[in-house]
Amino acid sequence: MRTTLPPILIATFAACATEPKPSSPDAERQVTEAIMGMYQACQQRDLPKVGTYMTADSTCYDAKQSVMLNGRQAVLDHFGAILSEHKPGEAWESSIEGMKVTVVGDLANATYQVRTSAGGMHAIAAVTHVFRRVEGRWLAIHLHRSWNVMAK
Repeated sequence: MRTTLPPILIATFAACATEPKPSSPDAERQVTEAIMGMYQACQQRDLPKVGTYMTADSTCYDAKQSVMLNGRQAVLDHFGAILSEHKPGEAWESSIEGMKVTVVGDLANATYQVRTSAGGMHAIAAVTHVFRRVEGRWLAIHLHRSWNVMAK
């Protein structure tokens, strides 16, 4: 009796058989710069620029609605909806803390916290951000945030 392995198992075994390139400080810096570029563009409400840091098939978990958003445009629409909640001229501050970036080959994982204050509301998000190196650039392929709203 001959058994055929599912393609996902074949890919997994193949990935295990090759030695990934170790993380380098330069790659970690490039991923950090991509994250900071995304946040800066978002703060400037420049969604097309945010999109330049994402792959076309990027995903984002929307914790409010408990759904996975699939594709760059769906993620950008989600970010736009978040931005629309901020009133014009409203003080809005955010900072990124405790970033840890791990790079293995052409994939990178970043974990960090975002502290946000707007309209008297304060929140902290635990963030996991996954990137893939595409033609020399680190592009986001997935974003997951878990928010904890703090008392005013």
